Amino acid sequence: MRFALAVLIVAVLAVPAAAAYRNPTAGRAVVLQIPGMHLAKVRRNVIYQRSPRLRLDVYRPRGARGRLPAVLVGGSKGSAQKIGWSQLIAASGMAAVAFDYRSDGDVAAAVAYVRVHARRLGIDGGRLCSWFSKAVAQAGLRCTVAYYAPLDPGLAYPPMLVVKAGRDNPGINDSIDRFEAAAQSLHADVRVVTNGTARHGFDLGPRTARTRAIMRQTLRFLRARLAVPLRVTDTCATRAERAAALRFFTADDRALVGVQLGSGPVGIVLAHGSQGSLCEWIGYARELAGAGYRALAYDAGPEFSGVGLDAEAATEALRRAGAQKVVIMGSSLGALAALVAGAALPVQPDAVVSLSAPASLGYLHGLDAVARLHAPVFFMAAQDDQPFSHDARSLYAAAASADKRLQVVPGSNHGSGLLEDPSLKATVWSFIASRTR
Repeated sequence: MRFALAVLIVAVLAVPAAAAYRNPTAGRAVVLQIPGMHLAKVRRNVIYQRSPRLRLDVYRPRGARGRLPAVLVGGSKGSAQKIGWSQLIAASGMAAVAFDYRSDGDVAAAVAYVRVHARRLGIDGGRLCSWFSKAVAQAGLRCTVAYYAPLDPGLAYPPMLVVKAGRDNPGINDSIDRFEAAAQSLHADVRVVTNGTARHGFDLGPRTARTRAIMRQTLRFLRARLAVPLRVTDTCATRAERAAALRFFTADDRALVGVQLGSGPVGIVLAHGSQGSLCEWIGYARELAGAGYRALAYDAGPEFSGVGLDAEAATEALRRAGAQKVVIMGSSLGALAALVAGAALPVQPDAVVSLSAPASLGYLHGLDAVARLHAPVFFMAAQDDQPFSHDARSLYAAAASADKRLQVVPGSNHGSGLLEDPSLKATVWSFIASRTR
């Protein structure tokens, strides 16, 4: 509530027309300008280390109350770049801590100081991220943003947003590429965004639409990672199951939450149907856990808000949680999401199970997706459940996978309802087991 209130206060105080806004401070140097960003309330020159003597400035939205999540902005705190980013962060409803540092040890000291003195600084010490143009690994932070930073593939920075300039120093970009490859091999929560034609320091100009979009994406990333974590509120889950919540984010920074049951090496992602919730799959997830699988039943976002991205994010989250092999199973719209996600993931799943997937819906085009899907795939639908039985045949015909199976069964059951038949449930389990040995 306080987080939202801070954003509202800044919006009320801001100059109405963004195009006409003129920042009277050094913060005008950054490409993205948010009306009223210069109105941030700043507490200056707080000494956080006495030898050597180093200081920090704390930026907060003017009028905001309570303790806010904070972003530590490292570098010369008096530079136009750091002032501008601190103002942008405050204008986005968060606190910014701009600090001078000379070594990695100074960064650790700044983080420790903010945590110890969080209440006095008006900061929630449990919700901290960092923004650096020289990446420094710090344990316990919610996230890290690195702009144009040389990265060490051997260090752990995630969750992380890496911003790369296409025309930067080749040594920096090579290090980013190596880091990205290492992160992908671990399915780490790392995203690399490239401004293809830009040079090092492009957040200071030229003022292009692409640069502004990347800077907005950075602020969105920070807001999402610093928000209060989602809770499982579905009453179908037990208290212990709700406590086992697995939280993750989509590529467009939407927060999702699910229930992870079991601890086996094979993970099953369970995507629910239209207007559904994880409750559609919770009983089945319990059965899978009892059979030695690791199951994730999750609540997808609002309809058409990106269910394909939801299934991608759930798959990577389950991999990070310890699943060595992963199957994506979906019901109805969730089945379409499973097909789209399976084809889009950099490392495709070990198998996909589609129960009554439509061939397409809105922006989700299943026929295009399965043409790029090479993982084993099982399409199932009921004969009298139209148009889904027809769509299952069309999807099967279009699938590029060399290992594909189609089963159209009598009746009209839909989606996960097909598994109410014990023989069909056994058939699906057999398919999963044979593809994940």
